[in-house]
Amino acid sequence: MLRFLVLSSLLVTSIYSSEVQADCDISGIWKHSTKPAKLLVDLSKGEISVHSHDNNAKAVGLVVLKGLKSGLTSANWDAKMYSAAEGSFVDVQIISEGCNQLSVNFNGEEVLALAR
Repeated sequence: MLRFLVLSSLLVTSIYSSEVQADCDISGIWKHSTKPAKLLVDLSKGEISVHSHDNNAKAVGLVVLKGLKSGLTSANWDAKMYSAAEGSFVDVQIISEGCNQLSVNFNGEEVLALAR
């Protein structure tokens, strides 16, 4: 009986923890992983734009991703990102990893990482 209670408690805790992580609010300012820049996630506008950039002040306000909308789960979003290689906007997927990391993927490959 004790074993059942312990296992039940662990199961409930793990389910609750994954639900909390899945329901992250990604709005706000995120740090670019490889550049001295910060991006603003604005869910009301459905876009991600440059909030600040230490090496390129002219980039401030530039929309990096547009058409941001909820994906299949509450931890996933779909958007469009400009691809210089394609010469147009391409479909990307955004995955929240633990509420403090965002991974932007194109064709299954990470093209941008953001952190709180």
